[in-house]
Amino acid sequence: MISIENIYYLFCYAWNRFEEAQSIPVGASQSPDLPNLLGRVLLQGTRKLLRRGLDRNYRDYSDEIATVRGRIELGASLRLHSRSVRRLVCEFDELSHDLLHNQIIKASLRRLARARNIQPALAAELTHTAKRMPEVSDIWLERSAFARVQLHRNNAYYDLLMKVAELAFDCLLPDSDGNGFAFSDVLRDEKKMALTFQQFVRNFYVAEQSDFAVLPLAIRWDGESVSTTGAGRLPRMVTDIYLKCDNRRIIIDTKYYSNALQSVFYGSDSFHSGNLYQLFAYLQNAAADPAFANCEGMLLYPMNGTALRETYRIRGHLITIATIDLAQPWPTIAEDLLHLIKPAAN
Repeated sequence: MISIENIYYLFCYAWNRFEEAQSIPVGASQSPDLPNLLGRVLLQGTRKLLRRGLDRNYRDYSDEIATVRGRIELGASLRLHSRSVRRLVCEFDELSHDLLHNQIIKASLRRLARARNIQPALAAELTHTAKRMPEVSDIWLERSAFARVQLHRNNAYYDLLMKVAELAFDCLLPDSDGNGFAFSDVLRDEKKMALTFQQFVRNFYVAEQSDFAVLPLAIRWDGESVSTTGAGRLPRMVTDIYLKCDNRRIIIDTKYYSNALQSVFYGSDSFHSGNLYQLFAYLQNAAADPAFANCEGMLLYPMNGTALRETYRIRGHLITIATIDLAQPWPTIAEDLLHLIKPAAN
């Protein structure tokens, strides 16, 4: 069972916001589950924003006013004049806190406060904090809103809270009566967690070690076309994680399965054949470049009952199949991840 504190660290690394997240005192170990954890992070992060001052920017407004301000809308103003209304319709811009990223935070505070299993004291604090944003409009939060947020260097400090709010959105489903929200366990979503696990491992190695450069790598097939039909093309080979230093190269392929082993005939277990074939294809085709002749490969799974650290030499390539126990204390997880990329003993 992965602790709530470790789940928090996992997502913060995946979002590449680990150091920023550490500055928010959320007391992750005190949260009984993910909704309460996200509620605490959003609450403390919003309080920090309010102390700093909510982001604001110029917004366009159109209003009927008694004096000229900005640009006069001539047609609309003439229609008012024809009805003997002594006002003008003007378009003008004005500094405002009523921006989309502030609206998302306020809506997320209210959604989490209405979650079925949120702690009552936390729900009250979330509601109270949302009320401290009276200049920000209440919106019905939809997934498309997150894609429309535009952050820049001057308001990049919103990025972590946007990611927390988006995860909270994914975790909360409306109740059948429409009065609240039920928790959907995102940790059981293997597709989403597979990407999160991959990003976590990559960003951990970017942040926590300096021996290797962590780089993107697309591998070309070591082959040539003998057909001219043009009906299809070979799939791209893009590695999850590629580590490079002066004398070593490592291709890491992460997998998020409930079990790192597969059952085969006669009740015995083996490694997932498809995963191994995929990694071997990466290594063999990359080896067409002499620089990759001795490239190492690794399949990395989260541990679920079976601890693995098996290394083979196959066609000149060292291939390791390993698991990482995400339920152990965080310092031990970090130590194990660093140990995985140390040279194998001869």
